[in-house]
This record gives sequence, structure tokens and C-alpha cells, in this order.
Amino acid sequence: MSTKPRKLVLSQKPNQSKDEAIAEKLLKPSSLSSALIESFKGNVQGESIDFVLALGILEKEVLKLQGGDLSKIEEMLLSQAVALEMMFTSLARTAKAQEQLLQYETHMRFALKAQNQSRATLQALIQLKQPSQTTFVRQANIAQGHQQVNNLAEKITTPQNELLGAESAKLVTGATPTAKRVNSKVEALDKINRC
Repeated sequence: MSTKPRKLVLSQKPNQSKDEAIAEKLLKPSSLSSALIESFKGNVQGESIDFVLALGILEKEVLKLQGGDLSKIEEMLLSQAVALEMMFTSLARTAKAQEQLLQYETHMRFALKAQNQSRATLQALIQLKQPSQTTFVRQANIAQGHQQVNNLAEKITTPQNELLGAESAKLVTGATPTAKRVNSKVEALDKINRC
């Protein structure tokens, strides 16, 4: 492995300072991922991963993805699903060997979480490979009882809106009616003995 330090390649836009170009480069998702990968370098076979090299590889993968190549995502999802399934198996076997209920329960809980994450990852992979078909339904008759369907596609305006137009007539209110007694012979009822 070469120990020669790599340099970060900047693409500086017109009217952009060098500091702005550096900040823009380092805040890209691929740069942030490369920084995270570099911080975990001791956990992967003890080998050192160069930040700039990882950034270059990630940027190439992003360009492939933007071009429509989903093979890296498929590889990643399948690999993660298999790793999670391995975690499930290991944790479930460890749980089986426990003699104390608390340790058994803790290991089984983590095992089932790993299994659920594996299932979700595989489901995401299936959705990526076979996207669900979107159906555009023009009309759905769902009512249980009487239903009236008006398919007036050619008539755009509704009669309710036409009443509010400029040519509508003004409301004639007329004289205010006076209150009258309608049935003046009705009297109050007598008390009824309900024994």
C-alpha cells in the first residue's frame, strides 16, 4: 500500500471563494460518508481506508446511480440482509445457551430485531427490483346502497358556480312579513291525573 498522501480535488465555480469550494466539497453526502468510513477503519480487517480514495470511489458510484445503474444498491441491500440474518442466527443461538431469563430475553430481543431488519432490507430490495404498478382509477363505485354517479367529463362548470356569475339576478327581498297568530282557539291542556 502506498503511503503517499492524496490531495482533495476541488472544482471551484466562478465567483466562489476557495473556502466556499472546500466547504461545499466536504458537505457533500459522499464526503460525509467517506469521513464516517474512515472513522470506522479499525473495524474492517484493521486496514486503513484513505478518505480521498474512498471519496473518489463513492463519487463514481453516485454517477453510475444517477445514470440508472442500480447494481451497487442491489449488492449492498443483499449483503446487508445476509449480514443481518447472520446476526439473527448468532444472537438466537446465544440466547438459547443462556440460563438466566434476563440474558435470554435480551439476546432474543436483539435477534428478532436483526431478523426484522433483514426482512425490511429484503423487502426494499424486492421493491427496487419489482416496483409496484400504479393504477389510475377514473371512478370507483364503493357505496353499499343507492348511489348516483354523474360522469360529466365534458361539462367543466357546475350549476352552483354559474349562479355566482355576473349575469345572475339580484335577490328580491320584498317587504318584511309581520307575525300573525295562526290558531288562536287552542288553549292550554288541563292537568291529567296519572295515578
